[in-house]
Amino acid sequence: MRRIGFVGFFLVLGVCLFSCSTPYQTYRANVFEGKDLLNTGDYGKAREDFTKAAQAEPGEPASYALAATAAYKLGDFDAARTYIQEAAKRDRHSDSSIRILGYGSLILLKEGKEQEGLEALHKYILAYQNEYAPFNVRQVERMWRTKKIDLASLENLLDDEIGTYESDMELFRRSGTGWFAQKYMPPPGGPW
Repeated sequence: MRRIGFVGFFLVLGVCLFSCSTPYQTYRANVFEGKDLLNTGDYGKAREDFTKAAQAEPGEPASYALAATAAYKLGDFDAARTYIQEAAKRDRHSDSSIRILGYGSLILLKEGKEQEGLEALHKYILAYQNEYAPFNVRQVERMWRTKKIDLASLENLLDDEIGTYESDMELFRRSGTGWFAQKYMPPPGGPW
């Protein structure tokens, strides 16, 4: 009888422990769901999930940067600016740095702040070339150099570039493979 009581106690304890989520688990779940919604074009619900993620882990810049993306896509540029500023305050060269720089420049350009937007776009280009693949940003660099910005085309280019960068970074973090593995990890049997 006593044995059944212990088993029952540990079973209930296990269920309680596994059903309780930490703020970080809440953050990750909301970012994951939000990214799916963002990719399917459900920007309003995506922004809600990113806002919940920011509330769960207020120090993480990714949720703010993603919320800025969703707000920008919704045409809510005041909110997009606020989110991107919050992301930038929290960013310490995170995986979201590229998104923060890219959407920061889009927001400025959309608001008609051409000089500031071009400066921000140049920072994005330099960061992307330095951190990732220099050849990927040629079209964006051409727009910046000529100062002939087509915002819709620029948004599409940045979405593609940022998406590729973040996918490759996630692949590297999860499995140690992909573009970043080739860049940062020595080849097997390498000189060191």
